[in-house]
Amino acid sequence: MSARLICAVSIAMLLIGIGCEPRNRKAASAGGKAADTATREVEHGNGDRDKTPKGTRYRINPEKSRLTAQVSVGGLLKGLGHPHVIAIRRFQGEVQTSSGMLESASIQLKFATGSVAEMGKEFSDKDRQKVGQEVREEALESSKYPEAQFKSRSVTVKPAGEHRYEASIRGDLSLHGVTHPVSFPAKVQVQGSSLHASGGFTILHSTYGIKRLSAGGGTVKAKDEINLSFDIQADQD
Repeated sequence: MSARLICAVSIAMLLIGIGCEPRNRKAASAGGKAADTATREVEHGNGDRDKTPKGTRYRINPEKSRLTAQVSVGGLLKGLGHPHVIAIRRFQGEVQTSSGMLESASIQLKFATGSVAEMGKEFSDKDRQKVGQEVREEALESSKYPEAQFKSRSVTVKPAGEHRYEASIRGDLSLHGVTHPVSFPAKVQVQGSSLHASGGFTILHSTYGIKRLSAGGGTVKAKDEINLSFDIQADQD
């Protein structure tokens, strides 16, 4: 679930790869050993002349980030039920960008399934605690599946204004012992040494074998759709 992630990947667009290739082979040969040595220094990071960007790593800041899951209710007496807003409280992750390649960013996000909590305002404090416990123990089975994670496969970005980008992210979401591919858009903004990304996507209880909670003998029951959303800040290491 949450994967709401993660995704401040557009910083890759700001990195410019440095590479040198001789346009004239005869001129390159005439340069001899000195030119060859200089090229190796750039490629392999030797000497003071190495200016090749090595990429940047950003770590997600949980205190300034938000991951939530929203689930609506259905059933014969759905009007008596309330939609669920589940907050994911413990998570970590990073965004790694490489130099000179637009689609070279990678994203990883992990969260503890035992940290989820019901936050719906329609519930009393007592009911929120009860629902949160049911989500952890019955739906997510956090004792059996304590961790979920998202790993990106590909990332594409395009400019959408000053320091703003639109990203398209594809990857694998592993949840409740099951892994499936997901894809989703994200809006990204670069602010100094930080990235801010927001977006969301939908998964199904049935796809991941997650129990749909119910009440009143099934007259009120969680819908199959789980709407995941993320609002994340990642800071440079």
